[in-house]
Amino acid sequence: MSTSRRIIEQLVSQGRLPIEHAEAAAKHLEVYPSKSTWLSFFDKALLIIGALALVLSLVFFIAYNWQNLGKLGKFALVEGALVITIALYVALSFRRRFHFICQLLLLVASIITGSLLALFGQVYQTGADTWQLFFAWAVLITPWVIIARFPALWLLWLGLVNTSLVLYLDVIDLSLFEDSYQSTVQIIIFALVNFIALNLWLVFVDNKRAISNTHHFHHPNHSHQTIAHPQTSLHWSSYVVALVSTIASTLVALTAVFENSEVWVMLLSLSLWAGWCAFIYWRFYQHDTDLLMLTYLCFSSIVVIISLVNRFLLASSWEAGGFLLLALLLIGMSSAAVVWLRKVADESRRDSESTASSGGTDYE
Repeated sequence: MSTSRRIIEQLVSQGRLPIEHAEAAAKHLEVYPSKSTWLSFFDKALLIIGALALVLSLVFFIAYNWQNLGKLGKFALVEGALVITIALYVALSFRRRFHFICQLLLLVASIITGSLLALFGQVYQTGADTWQLFFAWAVLITPWVIIARFPALWLLWLGLVNTSLVLYLDVIDLSLFEDSYQSTVQIIIFALVNFIALNLWLVFVDNKRAISNTHHFHHPNHSHQTIAHPQTSLHWSSYVVALVSTIASTLVALTAVFENSEVWVMLLSLSLWAGWCAFIYWRFYQHDTDLLMLTYLCFSSIVVIISLVNRFLLASSWEAGGFLLLALLLIGMSSAAVVWLRKVADESRRDSESTASSGGTDYE
């Protein structure tokens, strides 16, 4: 049962919301997807699929006819598609209509820009490193990413930054550090970048979304009332960024565990991972409650603890008994995580009902 539905039932049971207005409140809070909601979903899904199909068809057409097309023809196709896309965006922007289509056009233009860079490098064999392609791609589309304010386009930009960073760390001179520490340094830099990205995402995407979830609602005994749409989850793009941050932070600890680093390197890496865990616990349990983010935390904790025990336990010759203990430990930690997450879910539900009964926040 969703939080919105529980709040409506609580308000009705307390007599704060007349039963004849419950249906209107449910529609206003989008408890059930309406016909227009489904139509809007399919409309956007088909638009996205169609746009991506057009871009991919351009790439495949050039690749299939590579031998038959000259340089001029290849560049004319890609640059012509880019010019047409930008022209359509400018035309629709001046009319101040079709905002989603405008965002989608900038996403298509960003993908075509990458195709153009790849085509240029392939035709003229510039000899540039691969990371330079992705870095230049990210830099060139940055203005469009800022203008569009489209989460999918931000994810594309972040993916390009991560790709260029990983490739750059492979070719950068890290002779300042010993050979055994270089992989640990690379993983730490990768984790820090994605941790910063997660925080920026929470500030600029989900904070803005929380503000926009306040609506006005008419009550028969009051001229005008305000009702806040309960934000039960973060934006979907935040979960994607958080998943990348979880994987990167977990890799920091795993690299220290399995690469036989010195004790101080292992302690430093585990401290950084523990700091990430403390932030996730504070942000998504103490500050706000989000079960999926806490599930990420449990997953990372189980993987790192099992890996630590595995390193020290299986170092001895008692392998059969070690595997049995690891299996029992995995079962015990997984069960404890499930019990804790269910307890958090119950606490979140009780807090929502308590907020609804007070009436000071959701329905005034």
